[in-house]
Amino acid sequence: MESAELERQIEKTIETDDTLESWCESVFDRLIKHNGIKNIALFLYENNVLRLAASQTQHVFKFYPDFKPVEAYSGYFIDLPFLTKKHHHDFSFISDLSLNAGWQKNDVKWEHAVIPLTKSRASLGYVLVETDITGHTRKLRSEQFDWLRQDAAFQLKCKVLTHQITQFQLSRKQNELDLALNNRTLSSQLTYLKSLHEISLRFTKATSIHSLCRIAIELGRDRLQIDRMGIFLCDMETSKMWGTWGTDPHGNVVDRSDFCQEMPNTIFMEEAFSRKNELIVKENVPLYFGLEEVGIGWNIMMAMWDQDECIGWFAADNLLYASVLDEPKKEAIKLLAASVCQKIIKLRETESANSKLSQLQIAHKQQAQELILLRRKLAESKRQGMWANVIDSVTGLPNAKHLSLSFAGVVSHARKQKASLAVISIAIDFFHGYQKKYGADSAKHILRSITSSIEDNLAGIDAYSLVTTSPGEFVLLLQYDDEIQLRERAETLVNSVYHLNIRNCASTVYQRITLSIGVNLNGISLFTKQSSLLKKAEKQRMMAERLGQNRVCVD
Repeated sequence: MESAELERQIEKTIETDDTLESWCESVFDRLIKHNGIKNIALFLYENNVLRLAASQTQHVFKFYPDFKPVEAYSGYFIDLPFLTKKHHHDFSFISDLSLNAGWQKNDVKWEHAVIPLTKSRASLGYVLVETDITGHTRKLRSEQFDWLRQDAAFQLKCKVLTHQITQFQLSRKQNELDLALNNRTLSSQLTYLKSLHEISLRFTKATSIHSLCRIAIELGRDRLQIDRMGIFLCDMETSKMWGTWGTDPHGNVVDRSDFCQEMPNTIFMEEAFSRKNELIVKENVPLYFGLEEVGIGWNIMMAMWDQDECIGWFAADNLLYASVLDEPKKEAIKLLAASVCQKIIKLRETESANSKLSQLQIAHKQQAQELILLRRKLAESKRQGMWANVIDSVTGLPNAKHLSLSFAGVVSHARKQKASLAVISIAIDFFHGYQKKYGADSAKHILRSITSSIEDNLAGIDAYSLVTTSPGEFVLLLQYDDEIQLRERAETLVNSVYHLNIRNCASTVYQRITLSIGVNLNGISLFTKQSSLLKKAEKQRMMAERLGQNRVCVD
């Protein structure tokens, strides 16, 4: 009685129809309404190979007339015969994710069951059903699907044979259209190749990975007619992933660099990372924006590799227009992802090289400063060894005593070399007022800073002698060839100290530390008096002070 009633109910619910597609739609509709199933997939044997015939994900039904590989449902191969044997006693099994999902939801588990379909002990295929549950309480029982097994044994083989005959007839007609289709495919491929060439040219303008990803997303959307895309980077050692640029649910290009989290630990991700340079295609699956589910459609992913290191992946879907994923578009997306990957690798190499160059420049600068310090110490050591008490304790420069002892020798040397000798008198404006206002320690610090500034600006000049004649005053003896360059160097000394921006409220003019410089450019002859050289330079320096300071006066 119960069996007869069940058969009448099946006949009433599932109308006999000539097409496999309508049978699948009717069966799936009943599974959803009467069994509370969320996701369904029908796999049938074709030439002894299991293939995906139809699927339904959250009320979105898809039939695949040419049948698709098993991995098209979840992005990876599902061993359905093995699952059937493994869970024969329990019938169902529980996991954290549905087999075609990408993100785990809190407090949601999924119950799965594989239902074998047979006729006279011959296997026709399998139905995979999935439903969400709370906790670990199972909802699926084997007897709930007896009607499906009976109906499949009664109708399915005939439906499959009818479908194969129909497909064969269509293939005969299709042969007549192959030439036109091939021409259309070639035209589509040529259009995509031209667009990819334009995109690759635009990539040359990208100076950073961030700008590169934005160009790729914008041009992929506009030139290749891809509904939505996203480029993600990852670090396999830390299992972290983060976004770059992508498209929102409305197709707008948006910055997704704020998206960062741990990589999902799923079989799909493992499959994607194990298949280099291949597109992973998932049909009729949930589509996401971040962690939010926004629709159903096809989704593809291609991992990007730098030799044996996975650096990220490229993803795309058809959320907006539900476009068909044909072979030319798949190839175009694959080439775009490969091009983005290669450019990211080159940019990383450039960034690494620039970082190393910057580090080398810093190290070189530090070594140069250390060398200058060592040379100064060496020079000081030599001077201290020759004469005692001729070094200023604050600045480390020769003092007035040293000048009086060595000046005659400097003049004599210049005369023998027939060289021009410049005597430059330098004074720190309002130095004594500064010392009185800010104290002796601050005054010593200022003297050292200005001494260092003067010496830095004299770097590269071999024949010079800088001495301090009294606190705040210096004399520079310098051989020169070009009077114009000498004037410019004196101006540089003044400007460099002015731009140190050292505050000096004792100065009534500039309210900062400045220099006044006097330069004597008279040549050296047999009749040149040594004392007059120093006096003329001091006279020009005092003229600079009277004219307003922070300037150079040249005789």
